[in-house]
Amino acid sequence: MSERFGLTPSQRSPATERRRPVTVVLVDDEPLIRAALSQALSAGGLELVGEATNGGDAIRVVVEVRPDVVLMDLRLSGITGVQTIERLCLLAPASRILVLTRSEQNRVVEAIVAGASGYILKSAPPEAIIAAVSATAAGESVLSSQVAGTLLERIRERDIPITTASHDAAVSIRAALTARELDIFKRLASGESNHDIGRDLNLSTNTVANHISSILAKLHLHNRIQAAVQAVRAGIA
Repeated sequence: MSERFGLTPSQRSPATERRRPVTVVLVDDEPLIRAALSQALSAGGLELVGEATNGGDAIRVVVEVRPDVVLMDLRLSGITGVQTIERLCLLAPASRILVLTRSEQNRVVEAIVAGASGYILKSAPPEAIIAAVSATAAGESVLSSQVAGTLLERIRERDIPITTASHDAAVSIRAALTARELDIFKRLASGESNHDIGRDLNLSTNTVANHISSILAKLHLHNRIQAAVQAVRAGIA
């Protein structure tokens, strides 16, 4: 999981204290799972603003309420979880998607390629799920280094050789980013953490995080894993 930077109590301003809770739409066809997660979300200070049991309903609810995070199972009836992710990324791009799964092998890589920000195992303790949802809302990618490595390797295998479109994308990316941002952009495709990047480039982790935010904004991407995928597809990394 990418690094997170929180504020200590003494650093929080009154405005920070009054910040609205993260809003969540929960998508799962198991009533017991939804009930347990609903209770956990509430206990963790998050606001559940909608529920759905299948892909079609999920799209309708998310487009209507525009939550910060969609916490969704990949195993859905009707429209598949991956298809639902693809459609949500088009129809509600500001809502980040965190996948619920029983196994890292359960199409997690396909879900990330489709646009999900990461995943959390259903077997994870409630506090880990709350942390993952909060991290997703903050724009972080929530996934293990093993899954990140598998994802990027699969993209490399799928997109080689470099095409004219990827060459054009590389030209656009190089024109948009500064030299420092381009260096960091390349390192994202290797799955390096903010700490590792900062150590190698003699930068603080906060400075690296600021550069990554700038990269995402310039390239119209939602999270660092999407940036890594873009770097591989463009042949930059």
